Amino acid sequence: MSKNVTPEFSRIVNTDEQVGKKEKLTIKASDKECAALAKRFELISIDSLQADLTILVASNGEVTVRGPMQADIVQRCVTTLDPVPEKVEDDVEVLFSPHVSEDDLPSNPDDLEDLSEDELMALLDQPEPLVDGKIDVGEVVAQFLAVAMDPYPRKQGAELPEAVLVEEEAEEERPNPFAKLAGLKEKLEKKD
Repeated sequence: MSKNVTPEFSRIVNTDEQVGKKEKLTIKASDKECAALAKRFELISIDSLQADLTILVASNGEVTVRGPMQADIVQRCVTTLDPVPEKVEDDVEVLFSPHVSEDDLPSNPDDLEDLSEDELMALLDQPEPLVDGKIDVGEVVAQFLAVAMDPYPRKQGAELPEAVLVEEEAEEERPNPFAKLAGLKEKLEKKD
């Protein structure tokens, strides 16, 4: 998300004022925020979104944000496009550090392609940057929701339409063009 754009569900916490303290915070998205997030995530609706967070600021300036998140959402079935309600529950847990810069993180998904598995794992374990002691815990919760919801929602009992099944069967019956080429190659080799 661009630095100049305010997220749909924004709750800024200033951790500079909490050094060495633990704070409990409950955040709940308004109807307007839920509607805006639903549009962003291409959902039919988000009926509720809430998180009960604990924010712990360590003496070294690192901040842990942790706690349960719950949401009631409605997505479209991947098969029928009918509404599919889902209760999403997940545990938010993120470590932020003032010792990590946004410059240390890849800015482009293509930058991840050349990394080894060990480098990718190290990147996943790296804390998020803490800039000016501020964390948008609303955006953190929204990102956890995006990852936790079912990526392929399916209405109970939904099956693929008959036309799609017939098309898939027709594709299976078509001869493999590479098998034909292999057969031609064998015939040519026998002639020689």
